Amino acid sequence: MRVTRAVAAGALAPAVAAFVLVPVGPAHAETVDCLSTAVDAPAPSSSTDPSLPLDLLGVDRAHTWFAAQRQQPGAGVRVAVVDSGIAPRAAGTAIPVAGEAPPRISKKPEVVEAHGTVVAGIIAGAPRSGDGAEESGEGDGGRLVGLAPGAEVVDVRVYDSAAGAEDEDPVQPTNLVAGLEWVAANAERLGIGVVNVSLAIGEYPPLTRVLERLDAADVVVVAASGNRPEQETDPLYEEFGPDPDAEGDEGSTGPKPGEDAAGLVWPAAYDEVVAVSATADGTDAGDATERVLQSSDIDVAVPTHGLISYGLDGGSCGVSGFYTSWAAAVVSGVVAMLRSAYPDETADQVVTRLLATASASDEQPNVQTGAGIVQPYEALTRSLRPRKDGTLEPASTQGRSVERATAPPEEVDLLSGARDRAVWWGLVGGGALLLALVLRPVLARRRS
Repeated sequence: MRVTRAVAAGALAPAVAAFVLVPVGPAHAETVDCLSTAVDAPAPSSSTDPSLPLDLLGVDRAHTWFAAQRQQPGAGVRVAVVDSGIAPRAAGTAIPVAGEAPPRISKKPEVVEAHGTVVAGIIAGAPRSGDGAEESGEGDGGRLVGLAPGAEVVDVRVYDSAAGAEDEDPVQPTNLVAGLEWVAANAERLGIGVVNVSLAIGEYPPLTRVLERLDAADVVVVAASGNRPEQETDPLYEEFGPDPDAEGDEGSTGPKPGEDAAGLVWPAAYDEVVAVSATADGTDAGDATERVLQSSDIDVAVPTHGLISYGLDGGSCGVSGFYTSWAAAVVSGVVAMLRSAYPDETADQVVTRLLATASASDEQPNVQTGAGIVQPYEALTRSLRPRKDGTLEPASTQGRSVERATAPPEEVDLLSGARDRAVWWGLVGGGALLLALVLRPVLARRRS
């Protein structure tokens, strides 16, 4: 039975994409921005740049471990991408899509928004080949795109464009729930072990019910923890938007003192969902807190600036900045690798591996990175023995504290009182004997 977090009613609008569709620009000047790619482009985009976050996370080392096992990363696992759809050009060559297509919960027959394609590429995109990557000087790591290229993605298209043009609907709670309901109903039959939700809505009771069904189906749900609102029309703008009283023309865009968006961004706010944030750790791209919300709902974080994925034209391209949509995709790829490496483990056991090996798991969780930065190789190889419910056996936590160190409790000495009395009686007796020895000559002279 799941336990949901308490949420203030009406805190978030009925639906909002938990990502910004216009990033600050591609990670590299020569790399095409994935979100600017077009379905009808005459030639696919091409990037020879390394995927910087994958380098920082040591994903190539994790892939080498899989190669030693004679296994492809993510093999045997299917990841449902509940998003804007996956472009046919990308699915045809670069992104392994499962053969069976679920019902399309949208209006347009074609994919018009690149977001879902980018998410799918980050999760399971094939390594680049034939696009000059071999001359990039980066080795195999420089050609990586998806974290789990051996996994298959299931395209669950629940919206067309989050912009909400006149003839299009933005992300709707009913559509998101319908997509997740389909996943829950077909997870066992299709072997879906992971669901990626790089979207967010407000508190919505039907969403809670379908998340319970996914939990019962032993599916790991990974969701974006939410980006900072930038426009006055954005949900939570009053609470977490720029501070108009701060210095500068646009005010402060950083977190306010004591900021915590816990319970306000769903499905990330749900207890059993793996809520993922973006971090600047290891990059020189600026301050991530200006772009992402701080929240005690966050479980883990990963860098996102400089990721390589695939666009609507089927070619490789880049994304930049700190966006929890891309962060969720990275973690979904890691979870797919874990489910592939440990096929007999439950969703709870796999999530425990993810959290227990994060870089800051020996600290108290914080509102920026949760348990810390995900460590794919550590999660795959550390000797852990999580129980079916995800709890760790004592031996598996040796060498890594899960709580802050505290002074040991003072031991209770049940004999301390008796010892104290014995010491005092000894002192009294010894003093009396010493006094008798001193007075003995004096008394003897008096008697004589």
